[in-house]
Amino acid sequence: MKRIAFLALLGAMFLMHGCGDGPEAVEEPVRPVKAMVVKSSDSGKQWTFAGTAEDALATPLSFRVSGKIVEFPGDQIGRKFLEGETIARLDPSDYELQLRQARANMEQVRANYVRAKADLRRNNELFESSVISRGEIDQIEADFKSFEAQLNASAKQYDIARKQLSYTTLEAPFDGWIGQVEAHKHQNVSSGVPVVTFNAGRDMKMYIAVPDMFIGHVREGEDVEVYFDALPGRVFKGKVMEVSVDSADGSTYPVKVYLANKDQHIRSGMSGHVKFVGKNGAHGSFFVPPVAVVGEPGGTRTVWVVDPATSTVSGREVTVGRLTSFGLEILSGIKPGDTIVIRGGSRLKDGRKVRLIKRDVEG
Repeated sequence: MKRIAFLALLGAMFLMHGCGDGPEAVEEPVRPVKAMVVKSSDSGKQWTFAGTAEDALATPLSFRVSGKIVEFPGDQIGRKFLEGETIARLDPSDYELQLRQARANMEQVRANYVRAKADLRRNNELFESSVISRGEIDQIEADFKSFEAQLNASAKQYDIARKQLSYTTLEAPFDGWIGQVEAHKHQNVSSGVPVVTFNAGRDMKMYIAVPDMFIGHVREGEDVEVYFDALPGRVFKGKVMEVSVDSADGSTYPVKVYLANKDQHIRSGMSGHVKFVGKNGAHGSFFVPPVAVVGEPGGTRTVWVVDPATSTVSGREVTVGRLTSFGLEILSGIKPGDTIVIRGGSRLKDGRKVRLIKRDVEG
């Protein structure tokens, strides 16, 4: 009996000893990865775009009637005119004759109208006295209304003739100067055909072509700086007024910039450059290989950032932009100097040690 108890005790001690000796922990191997150091995007240098200045208010002026130019003070490029001053004048003879004929016709119709009105008043008295019949007074009233309509029509014809005569004079619509001359004195011109191009010069505009990778960051009302080759050392303030939604040639988008020209130093045709304020050099986005960004089940995007002190990685959520020829744009989540994994990140987890492949580290 004692022997059985002893053997049972010995077996229990053996089992207890066996349970205490678990398998030794296997150390997780250091994973080799390829990495890159995040640097400020050099694409910021491309936030300066070339363009040519144009008058924001350059208006082709033409006559509203046809005729021969007999006076042409505006046949000199660069000549200034105040609002209302005469730029050119057509021979008014034909239009003066039309005006006289329209006036004579109106006066004749007016005389018939006055006679018909007097007849109507007199015959109304006769009708009330039962001297004439109802049919006769109705005919007299119809004649009066006919003359009244003719008077209104002739008055309108006279007004048209008067306006056509005034159209023989081409006046400056605002203060400005002649930018281009497209006709000559003694030349017959048709209505609607430009005679001169009149420039205001108070405001200028420039069209620039912005690449598709940057157009998403351009906003209407955004301030810009404009430099001109012909005006060294001068900086002009401008503002983005229009951002096209249609690509001009498949890779760039037209953007219109306005700038003030109160001193009139800027002239149409000057070449210059538009610089977007606050975007050159560091506009807050970076470009990384698309494979460096890991998609998470919840729809977020993550990159693995290496801690150089401990050689461990940690996942960091990022906001991505557009896929460009420079790589995938990262709008937020990383900063210059961060080392991120661009190869070998498929099986990483927070805190895992990695070994950078030195010869493949990119900058």
